[in-house]
This record gives sequence, C-alpha cells and structure tokens, in this order.
Amino acid sequence: MGFTTTVHLVHDELPLVPTIEVHPDLILRYEYGETLEDRRLLFVSAFCEERSDLERSLEADPTISNPTPIATFDNRTIYRLETETDLEIIPGRCGTDGLFVFTVTSGDGGWIVRGYLPDRDALSAFRARCRERGISFRVTQLCDSSSADEQTYYLTEQQRELLMMAYYAGYFEVPRTITQDDLAERLEISDSAVSQRIRRAVSELIAGTLENNREVDIRG
Repeated sequence: MGFTTTVHLVHDELPLVPTIEVHPDLILRYEYGETLEDRRLLFVSAFCEERSDLERSLEADPTISNPTPIATFDNRTIYRLETETDLEIIPGRCGTDGLFVFTVTSGDGGWIVRGYLPDRDALSAFRARCRERGISFRVTQLCDSSSADEQTYYLTEQQRELLMMAYYAGYFEVPRTITQDDLAERLEISDSAVSQRIRRAVSELIAGTLENNREVDIRG
C-alpha cells in the first residue's frame, strides 16, 4: 500500500539551520548533494528577491562554507555550498530502507521532508537513523498513498516558480502590488497563461489540503 509522509527535522548542526533560524520567512529548497574526496557539496535554491542579507547569513553560518551563487532568476538563486557539519539533511542509507524523497524545503527552524515510504518499517528506519544522530524527528502528516499521490501534493516546476514569484512580488497581498500583466512580462508568457497556471496551481494546493485531512493512524 505505502504512505506519503511529511516529516519535520530539526538539529542546530543540520546544514543551513542557522540561516533558516535567522530568516524564518525564507524558503530554501535542497536540490541535491555530491561528495568529492574529503568534502561534501550541497546545491540549494533560495527563493527571495533580496540576496544581500541572505548572503551575509550564509557567510556567517558555521554549518556551511564557500556559498557560491551559480544561477540567478527573478526570485530564485541557486547556491553551491560546502558542508562543515557531519550531519546530513537525509541520513545515509534511508533510500536503501525504502524512503523516496519528493522535496526537501526549509520550515519551522529546520527541514521539511516530503516523500514516499513503502511500509511502516521504512518509516521506523528513517526515524531511527535520524534519532541516532540526535535529530528531532516529527511526523506531521502520513497518508495512505491510495488517497494521495505526487500530483496531489506537488506542483509542476512552472506552477511552483510562478507561485513563488507571485507571492514574493505581492500578488496575493491586499491590495496587490503586482498585476498578472507584470508577472506575464517577467516570465515572457501571455497574461492568459499566467491566469491559467495560477488557477491550476491553487486548485492543486486546495485539493491536496482536502486530501491530506484523510490521514492514517501512525501509531504502532
């Protein structure tokens, strides 16, 4: 049967947690990691329009070093970082235990992992590997995969990018500080395309929220 899950991970020495604590409204997304001889690299996306404060925090963050922007878009910057901590966001061998990760994003002073688990044993193994390292492990959502799948929980990359841009530019504020025409101009697409993507993305999020209320018992 399997489960889709959302897990909140917190530890002061997890990569980038000091930066997350300083910027609680910032959204970071872990993209992937790579080990090169004696160093580990992380690639993360930062969704913000103002980079100067963030980059000062990155330079002061003891869990990482050499933060380097490698690609910059309107509201997103991708950074390459070197880790200076023994802790990993996803402990090693969790994939072997059965965890498949959909997304890893910052939130509530730590990292929020959304993924798929084939059974309760895989969840128990994931929890054990985190707690062995002193990482706080809290399941905030666990749903039967027959009632929720990746389409329910996750947006397309185009929808995600548009929502991020719209949010940070003030499209959802009252009154709005940016129009659909402005968003269309930034993205170099039509106004109707912006309207359709926003409607579909919001519809997906609402559907996911409603489905998520049908949770399964995580005890046992």
